[in-house]
Amino acid sequence: MIWRAVIVCCLVAVATAYYEPTPPDHEDIIGTARWIVKYSNISVVATNSVLLPGFPWAKTKDVADGLYNETFSRGIPMIYSSPMATLTHDFTADPKVTFAYSAEFTHWCMDQDIDNDSPTCGLIALSGEMEEVTDEDEIAFAKLGMFQRHPITASWPPGHGFRFYKLAIQNILVLDYFGGPHKHVSVEDYLNYKPTWGLEESNTVF
Repeated sequence: MIWRAVIVCCLVAVATAYYEPTPPDHEDIIGTARWIVKYSNISVVATNSVLLPGFPWAKTKDVADGLYNETFSRGIPMIYSSPMATLTHDFTADPKVTFAYSAEFTHWCMDQDIDNDSPTCGLIALSGEMEEVTDEDEIAFAKLGMFQRHPITASWPPGHGFRFYKLAIQNILVLDYFGGPHKHVSVEDYLNYKPTWGLEESNTVF
C-alpha cells in the first residue's frame, strides 16, 4: 500500500495542469473531433442496461488520450474499470456503446462564454464495441495518460480487478457548428489524423 501512495504523490507532484491549445477551425471536422477527445478528461458512456432491461444507461467516466501536456494522441476512448462496475456489466453483455464528448469538458467553451448546448461548443459521439486492452504497449500508453490525468486511479484497490478497456470505433458523429451534425465521419481518416495543434501557445494553470 505504501508504494501505491508514493506513486500517487509523485504523479500529483509532476502532473502540472495546463490549458489546452486553441482548437482547430470548425471546418476541420476531424481535427476538431480529435482535439475534443484529446483534451477531455471525462466522457459520458451510454450502454444498454443490464440493471434496467430495455432502458439505456449512461455514466460519466474518466478518460485520457495520452498525456494532457503532449500533442501526441490516438483518438481512441480508453477507460479504467472494474468487472464489478455496472458499466462493465453492461458492455460485457452487449459491447455496443457510445462515448459522448463535449468541448465543455475542456476549458474552451467556458473561457469563450459558449454554452454547452450551442453547436459552436463542439460535440463528438463515438460509437462502436468495447474490448479489453491486452497489448502491453497499449496498456502502457493507457496507464501513462490515466494515472497522470486522474492520479487517484493508480491507487484503486487491486482486488477489484481494474483493467483498461477501449472502444473499437465503428461510427463517428461530429457537431461543431450550425447546420447540423456531420454523420459517418471516416473512421480511417479520424484515426490517421496527425495533430497540428501544439502546446507552445498554452498556459500553465496554477
